[in-house]
Amino acid sequence: MGIVKIKKANIGDQVFTQLKDQIINGEWRPGDRIPSEAQLIQLFGVSRGTVRQAVQKLAGEGLIVTRHGEGSFVQGTGLNNYFQTVAPIFSISEDEMEKIFEFRQMFESGVAEVAATKATEAQIYRMEQNYERMQEEVPTLSKYVHTDLGFHMLVCECTQNPLAVQILRSYEELLGPSILHMTEVIGAGNGLKYHQLLLEAIRAHDPVQARTVMHRHLEDNIQRFRAMHTQGTEPRNVAGSRPLEMSDTEVNNRHDIF
Repeated sequence: MGIVKIKKANIGDQVFTQLKDQIINGEWRPGDRIPSEAQLIQLFGVSRGTVRQAVQKLAGEGLIVTRHGEGSFVQGTGLNNYFQTVAPIFSISEDEMEKIFEFRQMFESGVAEVAATKATEAQIYRMEQNYERMQEEVPTLSKYVHTDLGFHMLVCECTQNPLAVQILRSYEELLGPSILHMTEVIGAGNGLKYHQLLLEAIRAHDPVQARTVMHRHLEDNIQRFRAMHTQGTEPRNVAGSRPLEMSDTEVNNRHDIF
């Protein structure tokens, strides 16, 4: 478990952040029971009140549920049910799903730009850990997709904007089944490359490159989604383009992307 002793400053926030990271990064999965209060006190080396405050905050964000006499259990990040019920048949129309993907492209491109400006070293480190886990989980696509969405959540958290995080969490449950189905069809390699490029851009604090990479990544997803549902064939790269190569013009004229 990736838990470390707590420094004296901002103790409550540090405990909450580490617990939340365990969920977002997939260390604790939906349905898992988190360590007991006594165990958390020992793991963190903090007071009972601090642990209780952090656990209550997790519950307040809907990440865990506490059952009397049983303990606290992970509810996930909006994905707690779909991995048990996922299927390529969606509960909303294809047109509605495409609109969600288009919104995601508009929203997350801006998120990536801000994230590259504001990301802390600690947040970048967590993204690096998440990316390494994605590489390891390629053989198990349900785990891979869960960690993939966790990566996007970590990028969003780098904006230091709680509203942005809530918006992303609100629609990720709708995206999960389609992303898993696309990954089953096309494999994970192309997505991994985009995530590597995005991580490099955020690590370099390059907002232009981060926005460009995210936009290309999500444009590729939109085109693959359309291919699956309008052509009935396996998705292709975006209109014959080279999605992982970006010209100087594209990088220097980011506002032409939209």
